[in-house]
Amino acid sequence: MEEAAFPSKQEINLVVTQAERALDQYKRSVDLEETLPSEKAAGNSLSTDRGVVEMTAKLISDLKKNPDSFHGLGGLLLLSALDDTSRNAALCASSAMSDLAQSVVSKPDSAVAMKMLNVSNACTDSSAHLYTVSESVQALLVREMKAQQLLNHQAKKVLDECTAAMKQATAAKKAH
Repeated sequence: MEEAAFPSKQEINLVVTQAERALDQYKRSVDLEETLPSEKAAGNSLSTDRGVVEMTAKLISDLKKNPDSFHGLGGLLLLSALDDTSRNAALCASSAMSDLAQSVVSKPDSAVAMKMLNVSNACTDSSAHLYTVSESVQALLVREMKAQQLLNHQAKKVLDECTAAMKQATAAKKAH
């Protein structure tokens, strides 16, 4: 009988630790995002970003306490949270580059330009890190689903064999 290859606790703990580190990097990029002129003017995305950070931090904390919850909804929620934060970090990088372009056109100042470029780079790096970790989570989830599919197939096979044996026993009993 083929073995089901569910992700091990060590693999889950590793990916959760990686997610925690990527989230810490993202928190720092959100702090840098706060310095952007477009964010100071609009100020609406930071509250969303900080909310995603809080929600993801809680999820990571829960997964650290109970790695087996990854096998259920926890793994899927982690993947979704990492994708959200990666996208938000990419948007931060885009906003920083837009602010940089406006700054260069309207009032060239190399110090301000370098600051915005640093924000863009930090957000880009954060987005890439989060995306890389989300790929690892996704790979574990694919294994999870394949293992579950195999177990479901094996359970159905056993149930079919039991049903056939019961029918055969019932038919033999009626024949006597």
